[in-house]
Amino acid sequence: MWTSDEDEKLLALIEKHGARRWNSLASAMETKTAKQCRRRWSGHLTTEIKEHEWTEAEDLALLDAHEKLGNKWTAIAKLVGGRTDNGAKNRFKALVDKQ
Repeated sequence: MWTSDEDEKLLALIEKHGARRWNSLASAMETKTAKQCRRRWSGHLTTEIKEHEWTEAEDLALLDAHEKLGNKWTAIAKLVGGRTDNGAKNRFKALVDKQ
């Protein structure tokens, strides 16, 4: 569970150091791991992530990227654009389950 103070601290650290060195940011946070910080940023705090339904074009890009890259969800999310790695994985599983 993240508090509003932790969110503010993470945002301040990202503002100062950028959203890349998650191990360093986690050390500065003291109570969170690098993975927790990255997921909080990409899943809740950044405005770069799309919140709407997946489009047909995104679905096709996701399926194409998975065919080329396998289960490399971070790389796939970057190719699709505007989606988290976890979001891409979940959408892929939903598409496969439909078939």
